[in-house]
Amino acid sequence: MRKRVTEGLLVLLGAAATVGCGDGGAVNIGDTQSKGAQLSDYAASWDGYAQAYYFLPDMSDRVRVTIAADGHGTLRLGDDALYPPPTDPNVGYPPGIQLGASSLGLPMIPVEEFLYPLHAARVETNRIQLGIDPADLWAAWCALQTPVPETPDALSYNCEPNLPFGEMAGSCALMEPDGTSVPVDCGKLALCRMAEECTCTASACAAGTVPNGTPPDQYPDELDGALDATGSTLTGTLMLGAGTRLTVVLQKQ
Repeated sequence: MRKRVTEGLLVLLGAAATVGCGDGGAVNIGDTQSKGAQLSDYAASWDGYAQAYYFLPDMSDRVRVTIAADGHGTLRLGDDALYPPPTDPNVGYPPGIQLGASSLGLPMIPVEEFLYPLHAARVETNRIQLGIDPADLWAAWCALQTPVPETPDALSYNCEPNLPFGEMAGSCALMEPDGTSVPVDCGKLALCRMAEECTCTASACAAGTVPNGTPPDQYPDELDGALDATGSTLTGTLMLGAGTRLTVVLQKQ
């Protein structure tokens, strides 16, 4: 069972705000002469800002969105450098994540240092609706994990053994039944045992992302926007999982 975020992990990751979207959904073609009546009208690279809002940690208001004709694309917040792709399954991701009370959930607001894929783009009444799933941050990392049985009968699996654990002076360890202390990365322990970010079966682990087919307004975050008469400015509302609503203004590049 996934436990959704605490604001503390956002601080830990240097997080910010982001958009959400849905999967699938019919496209309202409408008047093909109107700007914004179909997904292809939005196909472009867009660069702009969030009004009266600054993303952490670099205090930038920048928002960038790329949209293909079929609605696929990405969203990036702020100007901070992107995290490198995860390569080590034994170290938590992103770099710097630690064990603690702030690890009891994962952020419903995307971080600034990750390129989030768009999901389930659709157009309704000349407005595009896009979604971002904050759990995409851990998709590649969870895929690196080796499933471990949580119980002797192997009815459930995790990416860390179901053993008592402890933390002292920034170091973490699992306690074997015989009392042996086994060192473990605190970041991995936080994601596997506290946030339970990865959903594992006997054969593989995956991030607990929003299922395909979910409509945009049921994603943790959503971007709803419309084009101006020239089709060169996209203005919309970025609705964040923490209940924040931002106005974003984007220019076609």
